[in-house]
Amino acid sequence: MSNLELEITNVAYCDLDRIAEYIALDNKKAANSLLKHFYKTFNTLCAHPQIGFKRADFTYKDVIFYVVKKNYVVAYQILDTRLRILRVLATYQDICSLL
Repeated sequence: MSNLELEITNVAYCDLDRIAEYIALDNKKAANSLLKHFYKTFNTLCAHPQIGFKRADFTYKDVIFYVVKKNYVVAYQILDTRLRILRVLATYQDICSLL
């Protein structure tokens, strides 16, 4: 178990806000629940950073991906003692161009 320190980029915070705002248009409770799920996922990734997968076909950068609830992808990096959340994207988005 690693227990890395969590770092969330400003862009990833914006991603989370956009996702929550969109879902809240129909269901505020579901939006809050999904945000809580994302943060639990981030904590899980800090404890077990290798559970994600790399996709050389998405990016040449050293980025690891983790799927959340089939519809979202968390892109992150492991940096020494930190886990940096780069983006939180919906699967319908062009992930390659957004990294």
